[in-house]
Amino acid sequence: METSSTETMEYKFDISLVRSINKSITSHMPLPTLLESILEVAKTLIGAESSSLLLTDRQSGDLIFNIVIGDKGEIIKGRRVPRGKGIAGMVAETGKPLLVNNAQDDPRLFKEIDDKSGFLTRNIITVPMIVMDELVGVLNVVNSKGKDRYDSVDLEKAQYIAEQAAIAITNRMLYDDLEKRIAELSALYDVANAISLTGHNEDVLQNILSSLSASMNVERASIAIYNREKKKLILEAMCGFEKRGDARIEVDIDSTICGKVFKSGDPLIVSSADGELPLHLRRYRKNYHTDSFISAPIIYKNETIGVLNLADKKNGGIFDSFDLRVLTTVGTQIAEAYQNALNFKNREEQRRLAQEIEIASRIQRGILPRIPAVFHDHRLAAYIQPAREIGGDFYDFFQIDERKYGILIADISGKGIPAALFMGSVRNIINAEKETDPRPSHLLRNCNRHVYNDSESGMFVTLFYATVDMDTRIITYSSAGHNNQLLVRKNRCEEVILNTRGKPLGVLDDQEFQECTVQYEPGDILLLYTDGVLENLGGSDLDADLGERELSRVVSGFADTDPGELINHLKLVMSRNRIATDMKDDITIVAVSL
Repeated sequence: METSSTETMEYKFDISLVRSINKSITSHMPLPTLLESILEVAKTLIGAESSSLLLTDRQSGDLIFNIVIGDKGEIIKGRRVPRGKGIAGMVAETGKPLLVNNAQDDPRLFKEIDDKSGFLTRNIITVPMIVMDELVGVLNVVNSKGKDRYDSVDLEKAQYIAEQAAIAITNRMLYDDLEKRIAELSALYDVANAISLTGHNEDVLQNILSSLSASMNVERASIAIYNREKKKLILEAMCGFEKRGDARIEVDIDSTICGKVFKSGDPLIVSSADGELPLHLRRYRKNYHTDSFISAPIIYKNETIGVLNLADKKNGGIFDSFDLRVLTTVGTQIAEAYQNALNFKNREEQRRLAQEIEIASRIQRGILPRIPAVFHDHRLAAYIQPAREIGGDFYDFFQIDERKYGILIADISGKGIPAALFMGSVRNIINAEKETDPRPSHLLRNCNRHVYNDSESGMFVTLFYATVDMDTRIITYSSAGHNNQLLVRKNRCEEVILNTRGKPLGVLDDQEFQECTVQYEPGDILLLYTDGVLENLGGSDLDADLGERELSRVVSGFADTDPGELINHLKLVMSRNRIATDMKDDITIVAVSL
């Protein structure tokens, strides 16, 4: 049987076609080059104005315009087509090819793509790319050239190209997946190395980001950490962005992509910002070189603390599940590194603060007056125990004349450094005013005016002040809102409560203070103390009334003793109570054996 010349030509043409396709489509090419080659082959051998490859998103099953050759191609690159929607979606869903010559009249045409690109689809061949029953993607050849319609021969060519393309793409992807796994391990190693080299340095995030952006081959990257006080995300590290001085950039949570990822706690991988983001989020994508980006939450102990962002691949490619996997893993490392750096910083600050407090405590203890153990035939002793390193209680002793002296005890509102600073101010005022007029009611009145003017944030001071005249044996005293004080009678086994009307210093601008006197006998004990003593003796409920009764009971057994021994006994009783109750307030005692 003879073969006609026409049949021979067609046979030769078929063989050359196959050779051309097999030569042009090989898995040895890098994937972007391979995809371009597939489309050039399809576009040239079938005769089309445009061709495109839509690869399957392994996570969602959607089709993504990975590469487009032809007019308006860049506009639709990265756009998604849901499976089952449009001609491409139908082919993906059924696994069967479609040839449509009247595309504009076909309801299956996904016209959103034409509307976006301004391209008019007249006719189209769409074939699935399947390997081992798995859809790799679909191949489109659009708008026939040199003829009005596509025919069955064009469809067969497209199917053959798609078959070869599916195999080549799958093999290349397997190879690329292996390379990506190596790249992933390399990226994680680089990040871990950056963390180890940086240690607890404040630049740990910037160093991690610089290493990550180099490993992932991206032009832009950023790390945003949530600031609880400002209730905003703060860009703590950036690569590829223009810095605005030393000020950190604040990112609004409600109107940004970063905020969306932070609030949801879910990663966001976008192939085409224009096609996948609402308008109010797209406006933040100005000046980017590509439409694809990826954002992943930074999570520490099940709490989202920030967001990691990558954009603008240097090769112009689209971010995929591999990038997401790397970002998710790195996000965990960033969270640990950031928290460790933060904890280290806090520990350092606490250590420095502790040192400063210790220095301040030593200074405070050093400036407390040294009460003389003996003044003529009077014996004196004092004890002070702050609830914290720095207290707000203080006492003072000063000689008025040869046989007359003043003694006082005070309790500053608040605790810690603010109380200590206020205490220093009050002591300076008292020291200045006592030189002018040491009489108790006058001293308190004059001091109050200055304390009121110097007081900030509502701080005040309770104070008991007495002058002791050794010739007349008269104690003259005034109280500025202080708790009761005691005069313990030696011979009559009783206590006289000492107190007067008067509000704490610093509460009112102008006020007068009551002044009273009491006669003492030799051997009596004047006991001054702050409310911390009463709270300690008042049991677990810190009952001041109970504490006052307990103090009277303890003191009554030591009425005829040295004031130092009395204070030591009180210290012993209070130390036992401190085991059962936390020390809430400073404890100060001054005892004078008259």
